[in-house]
Amino acid sequence: MRAGPPFSTDDPDVTALHNWEINLPFTLNHVSGSTAMNAPVFDFNYGLPQLQLEFDVPVAISSDQHRTTAGLGDLLYGVKWKFFEDERTQIEFGTYPQMFAPTGDVRRGLGNGRPGYILPLLGQKSWGKWTLYGDIGYRLQTADSQQSNWYAGTVLQRDINDRLSLGFELYGNTPTVRDGRPDVAFNVGGIYKLAEHLNLLFTAGRDFEGDIHATLYLGLQILTK
Repeated sequence: MRAGPPFSTDDPDVTALHNWEINLPFTLNHVSGSTAMNAPVFDFNYGLPQLQLEFDVPVAISSDQHRTTAGLGDLLYGVKWKFFEDERTQIEFGTYPQMFAPTGDVRRGLGNGRPGYILPLLGQKSWGKWTLYGDIGYRLQTADSQQSNWYAGTVLQRDINDRLSLGFELYGNTPTVRDGRPDVAFNVGGIYKLAEHLNLLFTAGRDFEGDIHATLYLGLQILTK
């Protein structure tokens, strides 16, 4: 099974050539004083030679002690490029630049109000039923309320059988807001094959250090191949 969703860490593998991968998750991120949800994210991915095109449309929900709002969040555009693959050693490398367009209403807490950019390097090693992958990158933020930050993550994943894959993730980042704290967090979860072209994706976790009190990803993955 392919790595990547439902974990936060990205892998260098790309969607099958001329095929679609559509992820429809509910996501939750609870930090001190507020909760951000997507219900759902319409995550569209299309495969080209050594490339994957991504377009995400989130239905965002923001909740704090004073109000709960819902609406269109910030759109995400991305292009993943797998620039190295060695079939003998099963090692892969890639990059995955992404941009958040400021389509969410910042006054209602549904977006950042300014574009944001993600610039990562991705790596993966597979052997037998195991896959280890990770990323390291820089999030460039242009919104006044946000701070640009470095981040990194790694996932160890194992195919339990033909239908189930489970994994454990560690990830973290430098402070995302001024006077904030760095985050170090974990997720556990996996992928369960419901049918030939339909998977159930699930993870849950929280922080060891920082303000990420709870995270959840639960959704369906539709594959055309």
